[in-house]
Amino acid sequence: MEPGYLVEFFDQRRILCGIILELKGERLHVLAQTNREMTLARKRVLHACPSPLSPQLPRQQLLAHLEETARKREALKDSIRLEEIWELLAQEAQALSGAEMADLWFAGEATADQKAALERALLADRFLFKYKDDLWAPNPPETVASLQEQWQREQERLREMEAAAAWLRALWDGEKAPEPQGKGQLLELLRNMAVWGPEAPDYAQGKAYLEKARLTAPDAPFLLLVRLGVFQEDENLDLHRLEVPREFPGETRDQALNLCRRPPPDPYVAQRLDLTAWPCFTIDGERTRDFDDALSLEEVPAGWRLGVHIADVSSLVAPDTLLDQEAQERSTSIYLPEHRLPMLPEEISEDVLSLLASQERPALSFLVTLSPAAEILDWEIRPSRIRVQQRLTYQEVDLLLPQDPQLTNLSRLTTLLKERRLAQGGYELKLPEVWVAFTPQGEIQVTVEDQETPARSLVAEAMVLANWLAARFLAEQKVPAIFRSQPEPREAINREEPKGLLELYRDRRRLSRVVMDLTPQPHWGLGLAHYTLATSPIRRYLDLVIHRQLLAHVCAAPLPYNPEELGRILTAIEPAMRRAGLLKTRRLRYWLLKYLAARVGQKKEALVLEALPHRYRLLFADILLEVFLPAPATLTLTPGDLVLVRLDRVLPREDQIKISLA
Repeated sequence: MEPGYLVEFFDQRRILCGIILELKGERLHVLAQTNREMTLARKRVLHACPSPLSPQLPRQQLLAHLEETARKREALKDSIRLEEIWELLAQEAQALSGAEMADLWFAGEATADQKAALERALLADRFLFKYKDDLWAPNPPETVASLQEQWQREQERLREMEAAAAWLRALWDGEKAPEPQGKGQLLELLRNMAVWGPEAPDYAQGKAYLEKARLTAPDAPFLLLVRLGVFQEDENLDLHRLEVPREFPGETRDQALNLCRRPPPDPYVAQRLDLTAWPCFTIDGERTRDFDDALSLEEVPAGWRLGVHIADVSSLVAPDTLLDQEAQERSTSIYLPEHRLPMLPEEISEDVLSLLASQERPALSFLVTLSPAAEILDWEIRPSRIRVQQRLTYQEVDLLLPQDPQLTNLSRLTTLLKERRLAQGGYELKLPEVWVAFTPQGEIQVTVEDQETPARSLVAEAMVLANWLAARFLAEQKVPAIFRSQPEPREAINREEPKGLLELYRDRRRLSRVVMDLTPQPHWGLGLAHYTLATSPIRRYLDLVIHRQLLAHVCAAPLPYNPEELGRILTAIEPAMRRAGLLKTRRLRYWLLKYLAARVGQKKEALVLEALPHRYRLLFADILLEVFLPAPATLTLTPGDLVLVRLDRVLPREDQIKISLA
């Protein structure tokens, strides 16, 4: 090749003609038919031949010749029927060079344009020939058929992608477009991308659809699903990520409905105490719909008899039934600001299992005789039947306490029980609790409540008493059970001094995790030698298991579980309970961030909790939300300081908040 040669080469998948203007070592300086001068490596040249033109001719004359040559070669290429050449060569499995194949097709010595046209036809071919060692060999018929089928599938895939991309783009722009085939599969692809991000299965395929639709925003899959009504604007993606069961299977609901219509025989009917005449009452929140504990208090010669009555779920929900299996998988009811996910279907959890006012219900009763100083004189655990006579809320009890003798005495006794328990070494972390609610207009309301109201303390201590007695009974009787314990804190905690928010948060980090085990161990925080959970069988599977063991032993029936079976249950419920805790924590944080997102640009006071490398951990005390402040080199803050910051950016779905010094 030398200056003046006509060459052909690929440029962005298109074959171009060019003329060599000069040689630059091993490279060629070429004028292309597109009026671009280019430097090519020799290996990029597909075809080369001498040209009658001098590279010194006027540029327009060179370009006109290149364009005419390209048109001529394309016309010649269109006249070539490669199928006929293939049929001829395939019979003998004969391989030829491009020039030899041009001679064969054009029946004689082919011209440069004919050779170039044949090469163009071969390069455009997808099925008939393969190139190897400078020769073109015909593919076997079965290979040709396979390649053609593969190409058809690829074309169909491209058409589907075009249709899907057009639909997605129209949806994004608020326009209408025909729904693509495989819409369901496409929605599942978008759903997985929204939930799992780059970790989603087939993420590359989904990304290709979106890029084809010119949708590159990271949250495009989520926003598309919102526009389609598949997701809500505030969709809880953690429900999907954590694979939390949301709907009860149809068969499980059917079993629940059957229990309502035809309750099974009570296995402990003969042993139940008839306590239906006792003045039992419930104390719960205003929005509570499932009532699993009730209280009673009556004066006796020795002092007082306190009754803690727990709904007997085990009398209706038998082990290994569909209801039981579903309850074990969920392990706990989950209460979120916007909705609740019950452990058992509402058809029974809010009806036949619940201690509803004026309804006779089976219960497990903890009957404790207390001295006037709240010393435990006697106690027993009995299956019973009760009828709640009064439903009270925490707010009502707080108002009634000064004037209701029964509630006053109950509050006094539980306060003494608590004081005695804490004097034995317990420690109560008195952190307030944050709640999120919504106005009828959908506005977010955030409240921080003291959990130490008299009514809440009264109920909590009665439940602690019942749980401790259950654990003590199981341990003393050597009944296999699942116990809860808490090791001593990792760092010493001062249990006497009054504490503000900073010290309370520090204490929370010092506390050891609560442990569930088959061996009874002390619970440091409660100051008790044994502890379990038995007071919420409608809402926690552990409590239901403990009920079954207690009732069986008290009534001299075979125990439902041996240690090995309890170990398997523990293995199942521990991750489910951690999942529930994580879900509640993250969802509360989402709504708090959403609350702040409407206040971007405003200033807020924050408490410094901790100094970390290059940043500070702060607390918005009015909503109990922890945030981080980048630490400028000139800034020195000390835990306990109050600092004024500005809300610069809040992205709730991305769990991002950016603040700066105000």
